[in-house]
Amino acid sequence: MKVRETALFCLVALAGGFASSDEERAVFVRWCMPVASAAEASPQKPGHNGRPVVPVSRKNDNRNVTMPARGAVRENTDAAADKWGQQIDVRPEFYAARDVPAFQITLTRKWYQIAAHAWGNYGPLEFWIVGSSQDAARQLDQEYCRVRKQKDPARQIRDCLRRGHNFVTYATDGSAGLNTRRNENEKWSGFIITMSGKYPGPEEEDYMPVVLHEYFHVYQHAHIVSRKASVRERLNRKHPWWSEGGAEYMAQLLYSRQPGVRSGYLRQTMERKLKSIEDLREGERISEIPYGKRGIIAYDLGAWFIAFLIHKTSEEAYRVKFFKDLNEEGFEKSFSKSFGRSADELLQEFHETFLTLRRAEMLRILP
Repeated sequence: MKVRETALFCLVALAGGFASSDEERAVFVRWCMPVASAAEASPQKPGHNGRPVVPVSRKNDNRNVTMPARGAVRENTDAAADKWGQQIDVRPEFYAARDVPAFQITLTRKWYQIAAHAWGNYGPLEFWIVGSSQDAARQLDQEYCRVRKQKDPARQIRDCLRRGHNFVTYATDGSAGLNTRRNENEKWSGFIITMSGKYPGPEEEDYMPVVLHEYFHVYQHAHIVSRKASVRERLNRKHPWWSEGGAEYMAQLLYSRQPGVRSGYLRQTMERKLKSIEDLREGERISEIPYGKRGIIAYDLGAWFIAFLIHKTSEEAYRVKFFKDLNEEGFEKSFSKSFGRSADELLQEFHETFLTLRRAEMLRILP
């Protein structure tokens, strides 16, 4: 795989996650990064000078955060009704390792707010922000597992601490990801977004669209009510072309509309994605490409497929109408109802007609 493809795929390969697992995709761990050693994965008590990880209060300035009393998790999930799929008033919980700079917490919160304002506030949602220190990441893992136990008493802390892809891995290898917690085995349902200090770091422009990308996955999964893994996979599609393509295009589109973003940003970003056309095999469709070494093709051209759909219909048809009908109608019926033709028919037109156009003609469909 090309260096460009590897870097970009590893940047967002964790997005979406599995609805029924605490582990991020095994394929990401196998391909994008080495598995943490047993020593790295095991919990470690903080040193005597170590400051405990702090859940960041929305009311406090990031330079003046305090640790809540043990047991004081913001949401009493035992008493809370299941509001999955509904917009809520509750804001996310922000947790940061002790080495995370204040400006990164502020930046992450800002771009979450932009996403929630544009697409609606869904949750419950937690942000966990990891820095570069492995010791601080281990402390964050301990706090994470304490919160998991408090929100779902049936969870075992020792199992949580032994999970395969933990915050030490994020501190070592960077990236970002969403863990969707909604299944038949756990009482608590919610979303857990992890941001790190590199690939992308908070000083990079890519950091902002990645926050938006992860939050659009929250939007997608919030519109699938079922707790059954098979149903959630069927409605969100197993392969990345639909969910990742949608999250990537909507994130880049929203970012391009923000004040101060350079003119031509969306065109430049989407033009780079067209390079993946060269990697399509003869007769291959993006809907056939699984997560893995060639997954970046589905990310790139999946984003173009969403742009293609919106151009042929409207942004409302994709973001509002399709997701509104998804649970009741199922994927295929909701797709046909929203876009006027079946997914198979529009994929055929996309591959056989649109992707054969000159590049300038393809770019012309962008707003």
